Amino acid sequence: MVFLLNVITHIMIILGIVGLIFYIAYAVHKEEAMFEKVILVISAMTGFLIYFGARALGLSIPAMMMSSVSIASPIRMTLFSILIPWSVGVAVAWYFSWCLNKHIDIAFRIVILISAFIVTLFGDVYAASYAVTAGGGIDTSLLPNLTFTVGMGLYIILNYKTR
Repeated sequence: MVFLLNVITHIMIILGIVGLIFYIAYAVHKEEAMFEKVILVISAMTGFLIYFGARALGLSIPAMMMSSVSIASPIRMTLFSILIPWSVGVAVAWYFSWCLNKHIDIAFRIVILISAFIVTLFGDVYAASYAVTAGGGIDTSLLPNLTFTVGMGLYIILNYKTR
């Protein structure tokens, strides 16, 4: 049963990453003005570069997340592995929804930038989680990614209206 839960967790995180990549590609493709397409591509590239620039400066979000799931205190683990990523997921989803409802060019560019940043972060955390051994239990190293995805998904499901 634990193996099945770990497989489902991996599938959900991979689908989240792939979904965001398709969202970025769809948003760029859907844009009619060529100059705006170029700006959206630049926004996506900037999101990737911001993440890698932070890594080059020594700010490693995966390292912080991996250390948070290895904390012995259940309260700290709950805060850093569940509540904070979930809250950030809800905040990002709220901002996405707000931007899409406002139809503001700059806000939409920021949505693409944040999406690219999140794709890079998810991929990096996912790769870093392979270095952490689960010890036969549920793979808690993926907990921050999972709770972020759940927070973002629940907000979009319960609040975003298309009609």
